[in-house]
Amino acid sequence: MLEISGMKVLVIGAGAAGLMAAYEISRKGIDVSILEASPRIGGRVRTFVPAGFTQSIEAGAEFIHGNLALTLDLMKKAKLASVPASMDMTAFRNRKFKPAFNSAQWATFENLVFQLKRDCTLSEFLGQYFAGPKFESFRQECREMAQGLDLADPEKLSVFCIREEWTSSETQYRPVSGYSPLLEFLSAKIIANGGKIVLDQRVVGIEWKKGSVSVRTNSDTYPADIAVVAVTLGNLQQRQIAFEPKFDDRMFHDIGFGEVLKIAMEFDAMFWEETHPNLGFLFTDKEFTFWTQLELRRPVLTGWIGNDRAFEMGRLSDDELVDILLSQLADAFPDFDLPSMLKARAVYRYTHDQPSSGGYSWTMPQSGKAIRKINDGIQDTIWFAGEAFERTGDVATVEAALKSGRYVARKIARLK
Repeated sequence: MLEISGMKVLVIGAGAAGLMAAYEISRKGIDVSILEASPRIGGRVRTFVPAGFTQSIEAGAEFIHGNLALTLDLMKKAKLASVPASMDMTAFRNRKFKPAFNSAQWATFENLVFQLKRDCTLSEFLGQYFAGPKFESFRQECREMAQGLDLADPEKLSVFCIREEWTSSETQYRPVSGYSPLLEFLSAKIIANGGKIVLDQRVVGIEWKKGSVSVRTNSDTYPADIAVVAVTLGNLQQRQIAFEPKFDDRMFHDIGFGEVLKIAMEFDAMFWEETHPNLGFLFTDKEFTFWTQLELRRPVLTGWIGNDRAFEMGRLSDDELVDILLSQLADAFPDFDLPSMLKARAVYRYTHDQPSSGGYSWTMPQSGKAIRKINDGIQDTIWFAGEAFERTGDVATVEAALKSGRYVARKIARLK
């Protein structure tokens, strides 16, 4: 085994998983450097005030999905506040407002999913227990949940993946200052512990043998004993890093990775409060989702277009996308001249042709086996960290990324 004395570790990617891995490694006195492809840290986390906005927005991850111990503990250490997020869910269908996702079948759904002994896909589950014309509306609700919120294909989505999430009544939170300050806290700790973060270094190849790696970027080569690959699952599925020698990477394709378009819009006023003062989420026709920043009292609406629709509408320009969203809102709130009230808008694309290669992950029935294999690493030399690889299969959150980074770091620290 390798000795910690003199050990050098390279972490590839300065997102939540990479930063957490480097933070834990640096705390053990191990020489660690992060190589990041972009000119900033954060990956799919970015809190900032875009041009034309007066309010900060989250270009990527936004919510703390429950009482998540690691995230909330780090928030406390970083002296960052969070507030409960409104989960009031309203649908606007056929020109009428109504509560969203409250069909009578949901109680039966919850009971049945927790009786399952063996995992299956969502489509298989619905076909077995909710077949026929009587349940068509409910099946459509489930498909919209899968595509719009989980960015998943219902034909492949694991029921075990979504049963806790879809039935949970646990409080959700929002970081008051956004997620970026939390990652900046980790970055500062890494540097204080003697670690390094090198930006604008896109890794294109890794030559390796047991106990040694040579990491090649767009402009340099870095030697080390161990590499922690903390790029997105989509990057790995697209083989954007060439490994030499190659290894069997089929396990990356046994986990899903969805696409999404996220559109931030700042208005002159919170016009929706005239009729719906507690509005948290609004689901409209054509599978579009909107949410407010009710708890922060900001006149910002976020538009969300998931998976199949993201692929379809990703071809449109930013202006065309915003026009479509405004028309959806105008149908729901006809008393307002929304184009004139719109102060600023920004579109963020997490599709397969973008640097992230997608939005976030979801699991299939076979994903558990793949995640276990990925977490074994390769000959104690190549390790993988990211939200898609959280060991319990509870993927797709910042918490999952942080836990994955910590897990890999602790495995490396035990190599002595």
